[in-house]
Amino acid sequence: MDRKEIVGESLHVSGVLAAQKMLTAPKGLGRDSIDVMLIEDEKTLSKILEEAKQFQEKWPFFDRDAHTLEGKKFMILLAFAEDKKPANLNCGLCKADCDAAREGKTFCVFSAMDLGIALGVAVDVFNDFGVDNRIQWTLGEACKSLGLCPEGSVAIAIPMSVSSKNIFFDRLWWNRK
Repeated sequence: MDRKEIVGESLHVSGVLAAQKMLTAPKGLGRDSIDVMLIEDEKTLSKILEEAKQFQEKWPFFDRDAHTLEGKKFMILLAFAEDKKPANLNCGLCKADCDAAREGKTFCVFSAMDLGIALGVAVDVFNDFGVDNRIQWTLGEACKSLGLCPEGSVAIAIPMSVSSKNIFFDRLWWNRK
């Protein structure tokens, strides 16, 4: 295997392992409210990049984050559907009650915590395998806009890379106004 093949295979394997760990991560109240997708298709990633750039008028940093996806071939997409199935505890953590969640006015905080735990375990896997990554809600929003997530979901993307310099942490403000 040459360098390019090693990097490609390592990104695929670590992406699969991170996705598996996200799916088996602890869930609040024992409910599975998340969905995970490993995107390895360059055409889909290119569409996500272009879609993210469409948001730049409102939020210039969408363009910046889109550029970090250029030339990448791997990204994990994590989403939870606001399925209007709250915990039925009326705990008030969402600053409302479970009826408001059922009506789509808020979402259950327990699902949001599940999302955070899943993101944490994915990043842990990537750190173990030396995979550069960055949690980006901007790319998650682009995925939602493209219909890659369930309607009404909260989506977060984690682009992945292996290089001598981590592009995700020295992001430049391309086209900053």
